[in-house]
Amino acid sequence: MKLLICVTSLCDIEQALKHYNVEPVKHAAMPYFYSTKILHHEVDIVATGLGIFQTVYKLTKVLGLQKYHLALNLCAGNAYSAIEPGTILNIVNEKPGDYGMMLNGEWQDFYDMGMLKREDEPHVRGGFVNLNNSYMNVFMPFKKVVGVTVNHHTDRNSYEARRDKYKAECETIENLGFAYTCLYEKQNYYSLCVIERSLATNAENSVLAASRLNETLIDLIEKL
Repeated sequence: MKLLICVTSLCDIEQALKHYNVEPVKHAAMPYFYSTKILHHEVDIVATGLGIFQTVYKLTKVLGLQKYHLALNLCAGNAYSAIEPGTILNIVNEKPGDYGMMLNGEWQDFYDMGMLKREDEPHVRGGFVNLNNSYMNVFMPFKKVVGVTVNHHTDRNSYEARRDKYKAECETIENLGFAYTCLYEKQNYYSLCVIERSLATNAENSVLAASRLNETLIDLIEKL
C-alpha cells in the first residue's frame, strides 16, 4: 500500500522508525518530505512543523504530486474531559475552534458571521467530516470524536465554551489543516490524536503520549 504519514516532526515517530530499522530519505526539492519502505508498504512522510498554515501548505504540495491509498495524521492534543493522557482518539469531524471575533462582548465564529457556510465544499454534512470507511476494522478500537483546531491554548472558561459550542472532545493546533486539505483533494484519510493533557483534570504525560503514538503506528503498519 502507498501510505502517507503526516506528523509535525520525524522525532514524533522516531521510536517506530527505529523499530523497523528504517531511515527515511529526504527529498531534495522538498526538505519536509521523506520516503521509505516499511514491510510491504511504500511510506511517505510529511513533517509539517507546528500549526495549521504549515500543514496546509506542505500537505497540499505533496498531494499535488500523487494520491495515496491512505493518508494518516498523527498528532498530539488536549482533551476537554477526563480522558487519560496516552489515549488515542479518532477525529472524524473537525471544527475551527477560534476563528472569529468578539462582537458586543460575545464570541462570534465565522459561521455565526456568515463568512463560512456549512454547505460549501469541502464541508460534508455540515462540517469537515471524514466519511472514509476503508480499513475500519483497523481503526475501530479508537473512539470517534469531534475535534477543534485552535491557534492557542487558553484558560478553563475558553475550553469549556469550545466544548459546549462545538460538542468537541479534544483540541489540536494542526488537524484542521490536514482534514481540510484531504477533503478538498479527495484523499482518503484518518486523523489520530494522542492526548497529552486533560484540561478537565490537568493530568498530563507527554512522554506516555509519545510512546503510545509510536506503539499505535507500529501496530497499524502491521495490520494495514
